[in-house]
Amino acid sequence: MNVALAGASWVLPLTGGILMISICVIMGRLLLGPSRPDRAVAVDALTMIGVAGVAVLAMMREQAVLLDVAIVLAIVSFLGSVAFALLFKGTHSSDNPHGQLSHGSRDRVLKDSLPREGSTIDEQSLEVKHD
Repeated sequence: MNVALAGASWVLPLTGGILMISICVIMGRLLLGPSRPDRAVAVDALTMIGVAGVAVLAMMREQAVLLDVAIVLAIVSFLGSVAFALLFKGTHSSDNPHGQLSHGSRDRVLKDSLPREGSTIDEQSLEVKHD
């Protein structure tokens, strides 16, 4: 691979340093959370930084084989992102369009709306009032 990059003597080390700072910031998000989807996004970002790091290393060492490694890592990262998306499917309110309830939520709403012993029904609003 013969690619001449203007300013490669300072651009590539600077890029590597910026990637290291990004890794530190994202590791904080990975460790602190606060939720599982936040951690999944942090893992995805770390793998993308890994792809960028391998690409920078390929340019520094002038080895085209490392670009193949970066491509494979990007594909594996994409598959991991899809797996995380399927893992967290149904955990957010936007996953149910048009206010549709999932089976568990629908059963809870129906159970809570049924009259219990000692409750009265307001005939005008047809609401169950629990005492």
